[in-house]
Amino acid sequence: MIKEPVEVSISQLEDILDKYLDAGSLVNYAIKIVGHPGTGKSAIVKQVAAAKNFQFIDTRLAFKENIDLGGYPVPDHSDRQMLYYRPKFIPAETVPEGHNGILWFLDESNRAHPTVIQTLFQIITEKICGEHKLPENTGIVLSGNLGEADHTTITEFDDSALDARLAIFHLKPDVGEWLGWAVAEDIHPAVISYISLFPEKLWDETNVYPNPRGWHQVSNAIKHAYCLKDENALASYLKEHTGNSLEKVITALTGKIAARDFILQHTTPRALTSADIISGSSEGLARLRNNKVPSEDLLWALAGALSVIREAKEAANGPLTDQGLEKLAHFLTFVGCSRSDISISFFYFLIKECGIFTEIPKALKTMNDEALSHELKGRLAKLLET
Repeated sequence: MIKEPVEVSISQLEDILDKYLDAGSLVNYAIKIVGHPGTGKSAIVKQVAAAKNFQFIDTRLAFKENIDLGGYPVPDHSDRQMLYYRPKFIPAETVPEGHNGILWFLDESNRAHPTVIQTLFQIITEKICGEHKLPENTGIVLSGNLGEADHTTITEFDDSALDARLAIFHLKPDVGEWLGWAVAEDIHPAVISYISLFPEKLWDETNVYPNPRGWHQVSNAIKHAYCLKDENALASYLKEHTGNSLEKVITALTGKIAARDFILQHTTPRALTSADIISGSSEGLARLRNNKVPSEDLLWALAGALSVIREAKEAANGPLTDQGLEKLAHFLTFVGCSRSDISISFFYFLIKECGIFTEIPKALKTMNDEALSHELKGRLAKLLET
């Protein structure tokens, strides 16, 4: 039976890695991280290693064979034996001076050759690679993409005996955490503002693109390749250079749908966003009630907000939290004030995709506006009758 990965956020994974390195040889397991390409697996591990003052060694298993890990064979003529020189890419015999330990990051495990996977037993259980002993304070962290859905599986990593020696985690990016990271890393303000308005566009779990790595790459392209330092500069460039090469670069990095919307948002901003709905924007609701929101903008915003609600439900793994109920109440407000055909569609999407029908009354009770809450109850009751 294959061990199921446990879903974690960025901050949870950082805490897990931090405590794993603190424990050192007192724990008898290694860490394995899986997730879609571009979600920041290697960057997080590297950051934790730096924070703990551990030497970070990144080895791509896809490029290694079993003999590479064992070392190059050299004859010892005097003893009539073969010696195996220590491979340069594995940890040294001792922790380098000035470091507290070593974090050996074995990436692309899903692309590793089967014989390499078998060698991992020795590395994890005995801290020995071939004939070469690893320093006592060496942390082992594996990483790999999820497989078939990403078209990245070359070998199946489903050895139950090896899985028993691993704590396996599925990294799922959190928008709030990513935005905090983006600000600290000086990601281009155009990218930060877009993800703030459309949080569902940070990554597409089903289609892989867009993803956090892609938005980081877009930021670098705008800042360094095209030297556009702020949102106004980007908007002016996109307006003045229709069909420009930057549009092609953004599309190549994030996919056609996300790129088109990112560009339109900075040239002709939408009248309503997912963030407006999730936050219960009074200005956004007023525009909707006054018929100043184009249908395309409303549909786009509702679809994005629905995905946020669905993720909140999945994260809760049970009843919605108070924050989740508040988001649901805001979503219901905009759905209830939409055109009847749109209201019906998204109300049933909400029930079918999120499975939170019984929590709708609780969400409505969280609203401060009793008149609006009563109005919505009436409208939603009519939807159930249709």
